[in-house]
Amino acid sequence: YNMMKLTRHIFGWTGEPAAMDYYERVLFNHRLGTQDRDGMKMYYVSLTPGLYKTFGTRFDAFWCCTGTGSEEFAKLADTIYFHDANSLYVNLFIASELNWQEKKFGLVQDTKFPEEEGTTLTVKTPAPAKMPVRLRIPYWAKSGATIAINGKMQQIAAQPGSYATLDHTWHDGDKITVSLPMSLHAAPTHDDPTVRAAMYGPVVLAGLLGKQNLTTDKIYGPEGPDDKNGIQVANIQGNTTGESVNWVEPVKGEKLKFKTTSQSTNVDLAPLNEVMDQRYTVYFKVNPKSA
Repeated sequence: YNMMKLTRHIFGWTGEPAAMDYYERVLFNHRLGTQDRDGMKMYYVSLTPGLYKTFGTRFDAFWCCTGTGSEEFAKLADTIYFHDANSLYVNLFIASELNWQEKKFGLVQDTKFPEEEGTTLTVKTPAPAKMPVRLRIPYWAKSGATIAINGKMQQIAAQPGSYATLDHTWHDGDKITVSLPMSLHAAPTHDDPTVRAAMYGPVVLAGLLGKQNLTTDKIYGPEGPDDKNGIQVANIQGNTTGESVNWVEPVKGEKLKFKTTSQSTNVDLAPLNEVMDQRYTVYFKVNPKSA
């Protein structure tokens, strides 16, 4: 909550793309996973391998984070778009509608991101409007982002970790189509590159470890998960250098479903924000494969 709030301020001061890369990562992986299907909030997200998420109860586990968590879910739309005096910034890829009243200019964003690798923006304006629209090209879009206006591919800079500027005279109904290919990549810890998480685009993947010794009282209640309630998590055999992840592969025909590969026991992986009622691990200890 506090880091997202601070990041909004930093971006407002600097316009740095890295601030929105960070914001997206926290929003999709942390914030969206801190409310269960019935609206109960978490106190904190444990990243200890083999633990689980715990949520408050309706009447006797109301933490300070219950209030700030509710507040944050009420303002999920407030950072999708920013503007300066003359241009519009599209920061996040979330289905939404913008109405910039002072400029009599609007956008409708249509996307299922991150299930969909891109977004479509439809212009709403009563009269032709010349205005730069700046589209965030995320750091993870290293396979080549593309942008089209009304089906015509645009030859503009679309480098990962930047904003691509469309300086255009817009007409009502114009469509901006952005393709943002996603791929698997590693996120190692800073102090030990052999402790690694797997990501797909901006999505942090969690290994699903089942419900061993889990009860409703452990998942819902006044206390957070405790190390004494953990389980052993097996190490992974795979690469420990570079950004590639050779120990995870997509499940064919499934959106955002993955599995480990070539391990003695393989596990399924899914976005961390979708994990609600089972044990998981985000960080795996990876041992280099022997020759």
